[in-house]
Amino acid sequence: MTFQQLSYLLEVDRTKSFSQAAKNLFIAQSTVSNAISALESELNCRIFVRSGQGLSVTIEGQQVLSCAQRICENHKLLTTKAKPS
Repeated sequence: MTFQQLSYLLEVDRTKSFSQAAKNLFIAQSTVSNAISALESELNCRIFVRSGQGLSVTIEGQQVLSCAQRICENHKLLTTKAKPS
């Protein structure tokens, strides 16, 4: 699991779209899809259910997203505090 995967995950959740997340991140949609698929494989759970109505988050996905949000918030705090004043 990488910080980058978690960042992609949060952007997909925010936009409810792999393609829109990719546009916002200035990367290819396949890069986002592959990162999320790899994360789902590593965690052995589905995070998103993809359907004709769009994306929905699984129960396990809600837990992963909650952890990812905390990790990213803590990363931001750490990088902010690590900068010299």
